[in-house]
Amino acid sequence: MILRAYLPKFLTALFGGLFVALGILTFGNSNVFDWFFLSVLIFTAIVCRNNINIVSIVLILFIQLALNQVVWFALSEHYLVVIFFHVLALWTIYQFKYDWVAKIMLLSVIIVITSEVYWFFTDYPRPQISWYIWLMTSNLFVRYLIFIRVGIVDSYFPEKGRSTHLDWIIYKLSALIILIQAVLIMEYLGRHVLNLSNALLIYYSYPYLFQGIATISIWVVFNESYKQLLPHLLKA
Repeated sequence: MILRAYLPKFLTALFGGLFVALGILTFGNSNVFDWFFLSVLIFTAIVCRNNINIVSIVLILFIQLALNQVVWFALSEHYLVVIFFHVLALWTIYQFKYDWVAKIMLLSVIIVITSEVYWFFTDYPRPQISWYIWLMTSNLFVRYLIFIRVGIVDSYFPEKGRSTHLDWIIYKLSALIILIQAVLIMEYLGRHVLNLSNALLIYYSYPYLFQGIATISIWVVFNESYKQLLPHLLKA
């Protein structure tokens, strides 16, 4: 009885503290953090292999992580590459225009494109913001996939699709990431278009914000697998 009462709280506190510690220790080393995130996704997929809903969410996050890695290494500030990411962003916004964050993203992208044209004709050394446009785009995709996930699961596994707490958290965190990118981009443009050289609040806060959100994402993914595993531990 004592074990059943206190083990969940103990494990929650233990692993919660562990993930916070790992998030701090890997700060500034994105490659190590990404491998850590990948390990948690694989662990969750194995532990929850009989729960198609959790596995499908993990698959969405895995695809996003893999695409982010590819884009990061393939990213170039050549104008054709920049145009591609802007067009992709606009296409994504159009496809998912029903999502309220798409409207915020649209405003950001339009202002960025206008600034890009201005920089091109004035020969100004443009800031490198294509990566942030991509992060907004990929997270809008994630929100869409989370939104339709239950229907996709049901199409392959009839009557198995269920909405989970993890869906809700990932859906909300993706919106938060998009909002942070939008504010960061506006701050960038304030410095490089309006000459607001002191507009650096989000610039300096961004690494901490992003690492914090990523750490929360890892924790909630692990927590779902832990809740799946816990009943078996208590039976043992």
